[in-house]
Amino acid sequence: MSKIRIKTSKNFNGTVTLPLDKSISQRAAILDIPMNSGIVGKDIDVTRSACKKALIEGEENLYLGNSGTGIRLLTGYLSGIGKKYVLKGDESLSNRPMSRISDPLNEFGAKITLYNGKPPIEIMPSELKNSFSYSLPIPSAQLKSSLLFAALNAKKKIEIIEPVLSRDHTERMFSFLGCDIEIDKGNNFRKITLDGSVPFEKKEIFVPGDFSSASFFIALAILSESSAVFIPNVGINPSRIAFIEILKKMNADIVLENIREKNNEQFADIKVCSSKLQGINVPKSLIPNLIDEIPLLSILSAFSVGQTSFEGLAELRFKESDRLKAIISLLKKIQAYFHLKNNNLTILGCGHDYVFSKGNFNSFNDHRIAMCAAILSSRCTQEVTINDITSVETSFPNFFENLANLGFTIET
Repeated sequence: MSKIRIKTSKNFNGTVTLPLDKSISQRAAILDIPMNSGIVGKDIDVTRSACKKALIEGEENLYLGNSGTGIRLLTGYLSGIGKKYVLKGDESLSNRPMSRISDPLNEFGAKITLYNGKPPIEIMPSELKNSFSYSLPIPSAQLKSSLLFAALNAKKKIEIIEPVLSRDHTERMFSFLGCDIEIDKGNNFRKITLDGSVPFEKKEIFVPGDFSSASFFIALAILSESSAVFIPNVGINPSRIAFIEILKKMNADIVLENIREKNNEQFADIKVCSSKLQGINVPKSLIPNLIDEIPLLSILSAFSVGQTSFEGLAELRFKESDRLKAIISLLKKIQAYFHLKNNNLTILGCGHDYVFSKGNFNSFNDHRIAMCAAILSSRCTQEVTINDITSVETSFPNFFENLANLGFTIET
């Protein structure tokens, strides 16, 4: 299914079924940890397949599809065990920069080469240093996790200094599995130490619903008139939910209920109702926590009152697409007012009642941009067309099924 047309439901009140948390599932796939059954995207399947081929079947050539998390974490995991591997991806993944992980891994003792800084990633046999200390130059959960996975599988010691908290699923999982991991919090940093020589236990974990997937239906309910959604069992890891914090400051009607915890991860049921948003200045310190939800916040800001500003969005240019470029494309299609300079974006809201007549959207082969375009159908008086939606399967296979269940008309 490469092209789709969507027409909005006037109003709705329904329940959304989410895929399992992508970040946690990726890590469980690499460690071969048993987990609960549920819907998973293709990214998880290709990571699980690549791990099986590398560690059980002894294959050198590994295919990671479009899985940026998979290829980065698996590169770390395989980098110090004395074997040769070549990790490849699809066209989109083959254009994403990888030196951010290869450089520190090579400092650790790995022998990794790239093709013009991008995949394929070639890992040659090597032994990592017995101990290694590294300060993260920017907040990056994938870099941090790649190094932690490298130390764990090579049975080495590592110390990582993190200036700003990034997603901490790896640390939480390692702790639950009994790894020798410690976290010290200073005034302006976190220090993570791991002794990979201490064995861990392959205990079954519970994976909640994916928060990033939930965010699309949170946005949909906010934008739609006289509507509400109920989203059960959503992961609410504190390093993931700045989106809700920002939306509440913008006057969104969001409630978290039935909060509980399993294997060091919190999850809850989320209720969201139609809301009239007020523009705000998004703190730069929250951008790393919000990075996947910036496209959604951008389109929500276009239908708010007042001005919303974002600073320091350069990281968006290195996702599945140049997401900053893609966001601008979305805003232009709906004729929103914005200003972009030096990776800082300001959006002037068009008002709570603003609608547009029709739109033909380019997904840029990026699942999050495709789903943002679909959410915009709630403010379109006719129908929207989205070109190339195949990427949605990588993270949210039942996204369009959920839309249809809420009354949206889907035509292919």
